[in-house]
Amino acid sequence: MRMTRQILYYRLDKGIGAEKTARALSVSKGTVINTMKRFQESGLPWPLPEEVSDSVLEARLYPVKQRVSVVSNELPGIDYLEKELARKHVTLQCLYDEYRATCEKPVSRASFYRHYGRNRPVSPSMPVEHKGGDLVYVDYSGDGLFYTESQTGIRVDVDLFCCCWGLSSFTYADATETQNKRDFCQSHVRAFRYFGAVPNGLVPDNLKSAVTKYHPFDPQLNPLYEELAKHYGVAVLPARIRKPKDKAKAESAVLHLQRFILARLRNRQFFSLSEINEAIAELLEQYNDRPMKDYGYQTRRERFELLDKPFTKQLPADPFRIVDVKYDVLVGKNYHIHYDRHFYSVPFELVGKRVKVRRCGAMVEIFYDGRLLTRHLYSNYNYRFTTKKEHMPKEHQFVKGLSAGWIIAQATKVGNNAVNVVAQIMKKNEHVQQGFNSSLGVLKLAKVYTPERLESACKRCLHFKTVTYRSIKSVLENNLDQQALPNSSTTGETPAQALVHENLRRNFN
Repeated sequence: MRMTRQILYYRLDKGIGAEKTARALSVSKGTVINTMKRFQESGLPWPLPEEVSDSVLEARLYPVKQRVSVVSNELPGIDYLEKELARKHVTLQCLYDEYRATCEKPVSRASFYRHYGRNRPVSPSMPVEHKGGDLVYVDYSGDGLFYTESQTGIRVDVDLFCCCWGLSSFTYADATETQNKRDFCQSHVRAFRYFGAVPNGLVPDNLKSAVTKYHPFDPQLNPLYEELAKHYGVAVLPARIRKPKDKAKAESAVLHLQRFILARLRNRQFFSLSEINEAIAELLEQYNDRPMKDYGYQTRRERFELLDKPFTKQLPADPFRIVDVKYDVLVGKNYHIHYDRHFYSVPFELVGKRVKVRRCGAMVEIFYDGRLLTRHLYSNYNYRFTTKKEHMPKEHQFVKGLSAGWIIAQATKVGNNAVNVVAQIMKKNEHVQQGFNSSLGVLKLAKVYTPERLESACKRCLHFKTVTYRSIKSVLENNLDQQALPNSSTTGETPAQALVHENLRRNFN
């Protein structure tokens, strides 16, 4: 309309002829004549009133011809199209195919798309202003890679971790076998090492490795992820649920990595996770050094060094080494906590309290009331005890009335075989108190299966030399205590002998 107004100004205000007007405005003479003819037919006055906008002028000079179509009324309404497109996996092409199947004289695909484009409601999008060194957006790619185990031939799918800076779009990516909290946090550690800096904040998705319980105002972070944020001094700002625009940078980075990295690796075969990450690292360098047309052909790395890095935080001297964190771990009556199928001691005064357990590399650290209580070396032995002598109370008592002698006295109410079992369980531990839990568990079976059956089960386990709580419970669950023992004279075995223990009396009668 700007050109139309100039033509009208030259012809009507200045009185310049059509040919000179065409040369002055670099248009054809026919365009000038056609514009003047349309203006005369429109009935508009000259000069144009102020209320005549460009859209009004265009409508008067170039009215849209109403096309009469017998099928126009059969097009689906825009409300229906919007409702269906909001459903998962539904596309406009899918709706057009359904429309064609139910209409005798359907319009073309282009007309159908124009119908939707002209009538759909406008959805405004607020621009997000990113600050230098401020936020790193985190996400996983739904389409990952896989490798084949060379020995078994089993396919192992991996996940592609991705994070990028908000302002520069400088990106890091690696592959992990899972999205669990340990892999998730270690990918962050590698990303910060790759960047050589730490952002002020992280914007992750609401996966369980980051957010255990979502709340729009006070989300509950995963304890391990929270420790990582404290270690690096960053704030965690989880994106809202079902609001991908909150992390549009991450969504865009994932899409670009899928096209740049995954597409280039689609025909390669890998036999280990390390091979995949080597290939990703090579392509990642090319991706970050690739010029971007929309930013004056600057690369992501150049923009990071110029815009983000000057405002970032320095990496701490030591990398994040915490492997796991657990809150509210109960201290048992034997002043041990149960962590990862092993028992670790704490000061006996904390019996019945709840503590925080943190595994840092090869160390297990136990906290209470915000202070560090003790450290233990992490043990791979299942259901064993790691005990410090300074944690034990005097005379090996956990609480009043609980001691080895008391447990033996309770076992005598069941029978001699139960006494021998309890004594053997306590004797095979480094400290007799470490067998208290198992011994109490054995005696508790008498309430479930009767003392007579427990005595018979203890006799059977002593005979076969499998004296553990699990073995006795299995015998009772499978009713093996009601079966006769094999004759020791035929099997060549000697009957189980009574154990001698400092807490056992020779005669219980």
